[in-house]
Amino acid sequence: MKLLERILKIAQESPDKVVFSEAERSYTYRELIGMMSLIADKIKQKRYENEKEKLRPILIFGKNDFITLTSMLAANMTGHAYIPVDAHTPFERTEMIWSASKVTTIITTAELSEEFKKLFADRISVSADSIEQLSVSKKFPKINLDDAISGDDSAYIIYTSGTTGIPKGVEVSHDNLASFTNWMNHDFLQIENNQILSQALYSFDLSIFSIYPSLTTGGNLVSLSRKETTNFKLLFERLNSTVINTWISTPSFVDICLLDSSFVEKNHPHLQQFIFCGEELTVKTAEKLLTAFPSASIFNTYGPTEATGAISSVQITQELLKNHTRLPIGYAKPDVEVRIIDGEIIIIGDSVAKGYYENPEKTAQSFFSIKGKKAYHTGDAGSVSTDGMLYYQGRIDFQVKFNGFRIELQDIEANMQEIEQIEKAIVLPKFNTQHKVTALVAFVKTNQNLFQPTDKSAMRAFTKQLKAELSKTIMDYMMPTQFIYLEELPLNQNGKVDRKALALKMAGE
Repeated sequence: MKLLERILKIAQESPDKVVFSEAERSYTYRELIGMMSLIADKIKQKRYENEKEKLRPILIFGKNDFITLTSMLAANMTGHAYIPVDAHTPFERTEMIWSASKVTTIITTAELSEEFKKLFADRISVSADSIEQLSVSKKFPKINLDDAISGDDSAYIIYTSGTTGIPKGVEVSHDNLASFTNWMNHDFLQIENNQILSQALYSFDLSIFSIYPSLTTGGNLVSLSRKETTNFKLLFERLNSTVINTWISTPSFVDICLLDSSFVEKNHPHLQQFIFCGEELTVKTAEKLLTAFPSASIFNTYGPTEATGAISSVQITQELLKNHTRLPIGYAKPDVEVRIIDGEIIIIGDSVAKGYYENPEKTAQSFFSIKGKKAYHTGDAGSVSTDGMLYYQGRIDFQVKFNGFRIELQDIEANMQEIEQIEKAIVLPKFNTQHKVTALVAFVKTNQNLFQPTDKSAMRAFTKQLKAELSKTIMDYMMPTQFIYLEELPLNQNGKVDRKALALKMAGE
């Protein structure tokens, strides 16, 4: 059954059930289907010069809101893949995605600046006014899913950073997405009337952890706006006035939430499970979370965008924490095989995406086949235990050569985060004009105010203590040559630590 058919079935059975909650208002499954139908009609009315243009993906420019979600589903309903681009994306990057994708249809759901109006001159504009008009009618709309995507049809294309500076579009099929959704619905806690946090940008594949498992099981997506996620006061006002059963985010985002004393089980008794992906979950974060929410289930998952969300998971328990200094990333999902080839994690099976959209050269570099099955080079170093547990050991491209020694930067980070006073640590290489590594710079966030930023004497004393402690677990040639202390580590739009911003800060030191 097509994913959209499963969503429609739930909507027909429970039309007045809440499907999506924003701070201002909530929306029902009836409104979801009605809005999808309305936007699908707008797509069908668009005229194309030829059949090839008609089949191209649709770029959807908007925020993490109901109107943007329905636009994405409407694209799939009419047989198109969608390309989500967040409305806060810089103009230059948006222009690169628009140019690389060669889309012939653009849907905008947010207000546009003059430069965006010129770029998206031929666009379908959808506003919230349409929803209010639909709300007046109680009729369930007639909907035809004959043209909806299925099988190997492309469901979405998410553009990720490319090494050349030009974004690459990861093309994910309907069956890739269905495989992921089925796994999420069966291998994690099954909660009736599940209220699922929807915090990740739609342009970040972590968003599919919330969207499709919720819509295919009759759940409610509790959406956080960018305004809420970037404003402490608004964030905790919303969290403390909202029921959430399933929390999905990067570890860095939950680290922010754990800074507030209100983020504990007593105040959020309905929060039953936490699911993490997007970056490494540290022992320190997991310990703090289990202390704050002792009854909740915590899952660590792993997977690149090119393998549709995630391909492995493990529940984090106190026993697991006692036995590991670096958390495992789990057992592979049923239709996936993981191999370690030359130290690299290779993913094989139904989760592997179609490739990079209209980029055969980049696709050939990363995607291949093993015995007729699709396979993907992750670029991640790892290992697999005899019982099939997968361990992440850093990025292959995070390895540097310094003073003749090959060093894994994330190995240093993991050992630094074992030290009690350190909340988070990021280590970056510093290069000279000949691209040779001349220093290892550690950016450190301590877990308490150990010293004032202006107190250089206290800072030097702590650095000396830190080096002494660190020397017990790493080789002397791995010791960072410079320590920079920050009150907060910057996060990018996807909620991960922004290494590029830190590199720019390092260049300005």
